[in-house]
Amino acid sequence: MTWRPNRRSVIAAMSCLLAAGPTCPSTAQTARRARLGYLSGGMNDDNAANTIGVLRDGLSQLGWRIDDTLLIDERWANGEFATLPRLATELLAAKPDILVATGATEAKALQAATQTIPIVFMQVSVDAVSAGLVKRIARPGGNITGFMQGPQFLWGKRIELLSDLVGRPPRRLAWLGNPGNVSTADSWTDAREAAAKLGAELTRLDVRSADDIIQAFGGLRDRDALLVQFDFLLSTEKRRIASLAAQRRLPAVYENRVQVLAGGLISYGGDLRENYRQGAAYVHRILNGASTGDLPVIQASRFELVINKGAATALGLAIPESLLARADEVIE
Repeated sequence: MTWRPNRRSVIAAMSCLLAAGPTCPSTAQTARRARLGYLSGGMNDDNAANTIGVLRDGLSQLGWRIDDTLLIDERWANGEFATLPRLATELLAAKPDILVATGATEAKALQAATQTIPIVFMQVSVDAVSAGLVKRIARPGGNITGFMQGPQFLWGKRIELLSDLVGRPPRRLAWLGNPGNVSTADSWTDAREAAAKLGAELTRLDVRSADDIIQAFGGLRDRDALLVQFDFLLSTEKRRIASLAAQRRLPAVYENRVQVLAGGLISYGGDLRENYRQGAAYVHRILNGASTGDLPVIQASRFELVINKGAATALGLAIPESLLARADEVIE
């Protein structure tokens, strides 16, 4: 049986589109079921409320009924990036209409699996052109588009904020990162250049698996501050990293608020929730016929400073009032 809209539904839909533009809920959702494949290198834990939870909410507000008109297949790598190609293949086997990737590594795994199914990435922290994800920012031209946190890695800004918090510029820094992440090379370069401008030493500590974390912290005995990459392996271990930093009374600055919510001291970075809200609109537009290649890659424009008062107190740090006034969020 062929679905045909009645005259009233057509008029209502046209009125809505004229009033609200391309993000207006469409009668297309009621015409068929769409299937979305979601790939994350992280863990389906409390952080999911800030990522796929925001995506679901955004799509619901646009008229999609989750598990009814829109089916979502999820795959989570739990910090094990080597499993991403297999998980991407599993998602494609479900014949999705659209694919959503979290970061650059996940996007590359999906890109290697399909050149035709639309892909939207949510939080790429590397230049999408240099990473080979898209041909151009304004008009990507292929089957993939999305939202960038980079190429500004902002380590200079983070070190400045950490200096304000501890009351002095740190001179012996360490950077904790995962070499398996597509964005790591650029992130490390930015951190190294930021430290050099301050005349500070910077030691690189690589973590390839959860088992490497204890060993990495063993190399921090002569360091006076720590920089922690936002990576899905490190994100799955965010509580342990925050705890180890606290045990060593080591001030640490992070890229994302979820790391501070887990007990970290301070973070400065793009608002991922905003990415996922905008991402829902992109998914909606593509499912209603927009060409992925015509949708520009969007550069993050909103950045948030988050401070954990409890973590500061445990380190014996008094947060300057001027810094508290600048914070977007203060964890009590």
